[in-house]
Amino acid sequence: MVTGLDEALAAVEDGMTIGVGGAVTAGHPMALVRGLARRGVRDLTLVVPTGGIEVDLLIAAGCVRKVVGSYVGVEGLAAVGPVFRRAVQDGAVEVVDLDEAHCVVGLRAAGHKLPFMPWRGGVGTSFPQLNPTLVEFDDPVRGEPLLAIPALELDVALLYAEAADAFGNAQVVGTGHMDGLMGAAAKRVVVQVDRVVPNDVIRRHPERTWWWREAAVVHAPFGTHPYSNAAITSDEEHLEAFVKAGRAGGDALEEYLQRHVHGPADQADYLETVGIRRLVSLMI
Repeated sequence: MVTGLDEALAAVEDGMTIGVGGAVTAGHPMALVRGLARRGVRDLTLVVPTGGIEVDLLIAAGCVRKVVGSYVGVEGLAAVGPVFRRAVQDGAVEVVDLDEAHCVVGLRAAGHKLPFMPWRGGVGTSFPQLNPTLVEFDDPVRGEPLLAIPALELDVALLYAEAADAFGNAQVVGTGHMDGLMGAAAKRVVVQVDRVVPNDVIRRHPERTWWWREAAVVHAPFGTHPYSNAAITSDEEHLEAFVKAGRAGGDALEEYLQRHVHGPADQADYLETVGIRRLVSLMI
């Protein structure tokens, strides 16, 4: 079902566990993230296998209680997201450390409706001490030591795809990283797309298609900005400006949020703040 951004995000309530897709520098559903920050929901648990400034923005907006994943940063510009770093050091946000493979296995377990899945990666390391949710056990068949990776069950997954039809069938260019698994692990999916296309366009490439029982489609062109997708490159100048504001905190961060998150009423207003010349310069 194609719906407005605010209508789609109405499904997100205080205290929920939310998956946010994208991988480090590409495919983050930033239009949805900014809309969620404007809504002002609280006490969210974010599942972000390889997160970027979406985590920082939602923390700065006061939305986040816990972050689950393997990485939050701005690759090449900040090894660790500056707002995320400060919140964790201050004890304002809890972190559950996983590696990327643990995220894959946990999402897969949730998609299969299992409480956990076994995994060898991490056996013999300090991961179980750092993260007590990872439980060491002996394989009942061979007797080998394994880790039980708990299911990463999501209330809502916020994802990006280049295109989708009105029925929620979505297609990405490339692999989509863990986003397909994230959708399968969620009770409800909101997929942000650059283009809404007829179903017969989707049917031409069924091998590229993701589909879910509960999916809302939000049309948001250039919606991954400042991150890349198949049509645009990352906006490093914008990312640098965010990192600078995030590190400074206080008025500088608040000014960024007001200009790019709370000030714009919708995605079109946000794109006005970016400017047509900047957007065109990013097109591939």
